[in-house]
Amino acid sequence: MNAARARRHGLAGLEFLEGIPGSVGGALRMNAGAMGAATFDRVEHIRFMDFGGGLHQLPTTEVHAKYRSCPLLKDNIALGAVFKGEPASPEEIAEKMKQFCGKRWNSQPAAPSAGCIFKNTPLMPAGKLVDELCLKGLRVGGAAVSDVHGNFIVNDNKATARDVLNLIEIVRQKVRDMRGIDLETEVEIVGEDSPKNSTASELIAKHSPDLLETK
Repeated sequence: MNAARARRHGLAGLEFLEGIPGSVGGALRMNAGAMGAATFDRVEHIRFMDFGGGLHQLPTTEVHAKYRSCPLLKDNIALGAVFKGEPASPEEIAEKMKQFCGKRWNSQPAAPSAGCIFKNTPLMPAGKLVDELCLKGLRVGGAAVSDVHGNFIVNDNKATARDVLNLIEIVRQKVRDMRGIDLETEVEIVGEDSPKNSTASELIAKHSPDLLETK
């Protein structure tokens, strides 16, 4: 929505937000980004409320934001932000947004998902890592690692939250075993969940026993 509003007013620089679902508050909390850009690259001030109800405003020079995270907003509630852009014609901005949209549709699955599951590693993108380890197509119940992009887990057939969480653990364990890399989830997992009844190794043995022989 912010990208479309900026386009209408001839403000460039927010095109990368096109297609990212959610609110401004969520984008600030996660420092959401795509196409080589991130939310805090384009923010001048943020407004937030502490858990006691106090209101605050800070310039981003005083706010620590990192890849897919803003630690300040883990313990405070984002209320708003002032974004910055550069003058450009709506037509130029629309064309760039069209290019970004096309890139998304050509490289990401159309099936239902929660977006990218893992944070990229310093060595390589998480999707490429999953692809190199031949984990595409891996599934638990109705959840499957996308054949289109290795960093997406799609709902292929009435997947439950437990299916997705178990599949996440299997992928993390295989990456840890085969590359020594501990993948962090990019998605925020919230809410209550029953205690895990199985270890990652037990889940692999149950759902993908062929992976036990993978080196």
